[in-house]
Amino acid sequence: MKKSNYLRLLTVACGVLTITACSKDKPVEGGEDSGNSKKKEKFVFIVTGQGSSESGSSGTYIVTTDDVSQGNLSIVGNGMPATEFSFINQNNHVFGLTYGGQGPITPYAIDAKGDLQRLKDDQVNAETAGIYGNFGDKNVILGTTNRSMVNPVATLRNYDAQNFSIANKNTVDLSKVLGGKRMAIWTGVFQVGNKVYIPFQSGDGSNNWGGDFTTTDTTYIGIFSYPELKFEKTIRDGRGSHIGNWFAQQGLAVDDKGDAYVWFSANEASLATKNKSGFLRIKKGTDEFDKDYYFDIESLGKGKIARGSYLKDNKFLMTIYNKGEQSEGVGGGLVKLYIVDIQTKKMTEIIEIPSHEQQGYKDVVYVDKGGAKAYYTCQDKDDKQYYTYIIDINNATAKRGLKFTGISQVSSMSKISY
Repeated sequence: MKKSNYLRLLTVACGVLTITACSKDKPVEGGEDSGNSKKKEKFVFIVTGQGSSESGSSGTYIVTTDDVSQGNLSIVGNGMPATEFSFINQNNHVFGLTYGGQGPITPYAIDAKGDLQRLKDDQVNAETAGIYGNFGDKNVILGTTNRSMVNPVATLRNYDAQNFSIANKNTVDLSKVLGGKRMAIWTGVFQVGNKVYIPFQSGDGSNNWGGDFTTTDTTYIGIFSYPELKFEKTIRDGRGSHIGNWFAQQGLAVDDKGDAYVWFSANEASLATKNKSGFLRIKKGTDEFDKDYYFDIESLGKGKIARGSYLKDNKFLMTIYNKGEQSEGVGGGLVKLYIVDIQTKKMTEIIEIPSHEQQGYKDVVYVDKGGAKAYYTCQDKDDKQYYTYIIDINNATAKRGLKFTGISQVSSMSKISY
């Protein structure tokens, strides 16, 4: 990615006004799969307030609701101000991660009364996480951001989301994992079987942004052991391109059979490639790309991949750039939403969700545990308001539900039981 895109995003992030709120109330333990049928659930959204008198202050807020099928949601009388930059859901909590230098990992949960609580007493200090992802249902893997050959040693941390502590950590020299001549710039962290998979971009490491990305006709993944977090090897495939992008936390998912699929946009001007946008596969237990599988989505004539999330039964929910559209760094460009079957290699447009601007980093998606429904939140390009859509996965249809009022951005959606 070009330096200007990074600087533009960092400027926006640093301009967010943050307000601190805290509580020492401890939530009731137990997650969605705890087996207690009496537990209730709330949807949890991370939003940015517009700052008008009707909508409340600007800044980052955590808001909750019982129902996303209808109604309106704002931060007025609901939102809890949050100081964090990014968030991840694990072990029936939402964890806030700071951006820049050292900062706390902050747990949020819902108490027995249904009230959102910020667990300030359980904060743990850690370096900024440039990549992060879940491992199992109790841990989060976090990695620092290092892009320059001058400072190539990055740290992986295993955060215990049950005991609110760093379980272990390990360092890796990112100037060596691609053979010693290129800087590996990681774009996400994912569990595949009992291993940690980290996709890389390949830069020359000539500056703090990674330098020039000149080897974009290859897909790279670093494989690390768990729980030691030790680098084992790099796998690569010349049919693809770089997976994901800076801070995107998407580009790889594991299906119900345990096979891993990766997808690549091949769309950004700074990451131009001769290869088409599509999917590659890594069969369960192999730790190698499957040479017999390649899904060229671009040749279907719908456009290039923007983002994706796994649903169920070989199906992915994908945003696809409209023809002629191109991303402007991490986000931007008009996209349409499709359900893509990676076995039959067919894609079905969800026509009830109109074209909209591609969101930054990753799509705002939540998939029901049962696999019948998915929830997708995006901004309407006409009225500029955000809406949550309820998607029938089997029929590839959707209904518009919850409307967000006085909110300029929705960046995350999850569920917490209580």
